[in-house]
Amino acid sequence: MKKMILSAVLCGGVLVASSSMLTVHADDTLTGTTAVSSEVVKGDVTLKVDAATDFGQKALSAVEDFGTKDINYTVTDYSGDVKGFTISAKLTDTDAKRSLKIGEVELSDTAAPVVTKTADVVGENTDKVSAALKYTGVDKVQKLTSSIEWSLTKGTTLQIAE
Repeated sequence: MKKMILSAVLCGGVLVASSSMLTVHADDTLTGTTAVSSEVVKGDVTLKVDAATDFGQKALSAVEDFGTKDINYTVTDYSGDVKGFTISAKLTDTDAKRSLKIGEVELSDTAAPVVTKTADVVGENTDKVSAALKYTGVDKVQKLTSSIEWSLTKGTTLQIAE
């Protein structure tokens, strides 16, 4: 029994000695490096216009003046230059009886500038234009529709200077 206890103590001592030799201690302070990078690039420029504007109803008469309605628009500009923009509009259909104005500009099948801004902010530029609709010479009861095509042109330094 003494031999067994002695051999157990010796084995235990060998195990403790061998495990203490394999133990590694870390430094108290560790250092590292992380590279952080980013890049700013040109973003989109978009135009969003009200999809529909309803001028309501008028009784049949020689001149149907439907009055004015506002059409909302948003120019979202993440291009990085804040030099303004121009919005042009044209009618995609022709009708000699119709007068559709945006501001003071009467629309036709040729694009004409209806909004000119000399500066804009990065992000959303929200505003509205006033549209006036009048029909002359309508001789029957009917639903009248028009379609406006909008286009956006970014401003340049030269355009703003003029």
